[in-house]
Parts: sequence; structure tokens; C-alpha cells
Amino acid sequence: MSEFKCTLWPSGEVLDLNTEENLLIQLKKAGKKIKSSCGGCATCSDCMIVVKSGETNLTPQTFEELRLLGNVFHITKERLSCQTKIIGDVTLDISAHEKNTFTGKGERPVPVPKSTATILKKREDIKKSARENEEKNREKPTDTWYRHWENTEGKEVDKPKKLGGNKRPKPFNYNDGNDKDDE
Repeated sequence: MSEFKCTLWPSGEVLDLNTEENLLIQLKKAGKKIKSSCGGCATCSDCMIVVKSGETNLTPQTFEELRLLGNVFHITKERLSCQTKIIGDVTLDISAHEKNTFTGKGERPVPVPKSTATILKKREDIKKSARENEEKNREKPTDTWYRHWENTEGKEVDKPKKLGGNKRPKPFNYNDGNDKDDE
């Protein structure tokens, strides 16, 4: 059982981790809070970590990890700590797990308080705005586009519209005179 150095980012703390257990178990043993709601079964993606350096010193992605995250590690540098074992020195970013929204093992995240500012309107103001909206809806729009198909001013009503229908297509001329091979 060999041990390798794992530098945690952004704190810079260095841990000695072995190759036998996955990163989730080893980081929890070291006292780091890593979110995981599936218990290491690769079904929740809560234990995601970002590899800052040494990505070749980690085990290859498992089928379960590829199914959950996809094959975009080369872009995002994200791995599941429950499916990843260390085989060399690495630097990992676990800052997403150190936020104040996580309280510990077996507990749900603490909700972030939303804004409590509420706008109260008086009953008279609500009725007044409702009356104004009704009056706007009753008025006939002065727009020239409103029911424009009924407007017959300046148009010849007796003459039918020509829409370009009932025309035969022109035949395509395959031999346009530039072919010298046919002669």
C-alpha cells in the first residue's frame, strides 16, 4: 500500500492518501466535509471534485462515472470522488463542499434565506389599476394594422388578387451550350 500526496485547494493543505480506498472515504476520514447523498454509489454527483493538477495520477473513469457526468473531463476537470482512486500526487479543488450551505454528515443543506421584502398594495390601488386596464381593453386600437384585411380604402374590390398560382414551371435546360464533349 503506497501513499501519495494530495494537495487540497484553496487551503493548500497536504494529505497523504493511499491507493486502496476512493477519495470520498479518505477525505471524510481526514475530516473534510464532502457532500454525498448516495453513499458512494455514483448516482447523485454531489461528491464532485475538480482536479487542478495531476489528472494522469488518478484512476480512469468508471462506467458509472461516465454515465453520470459524461465524457467531458478534458473540459471541466470534474470527477466523482466516490469513484476515483489516487495513483500519484494530485491537487484537488474541494471548495464547493466547504460552503456554509452544508452542515455535516446525514443532514440536509441549510437553505439560504431569500429576500423578505414584500410590496403591499392597498385595495384601492388594486381596484384603480384594474379599472384602468379594463378601459384600455375597451378602446378600439387606432393602429392601422388592426383588422387591416377589412380596410377597403384605396383598393379595387372587384379585381381579384394575383397570387402567382396556376403557373407551369419552366423546364430546366441541361444543355446550355457550354458542353463541348457532346459535339
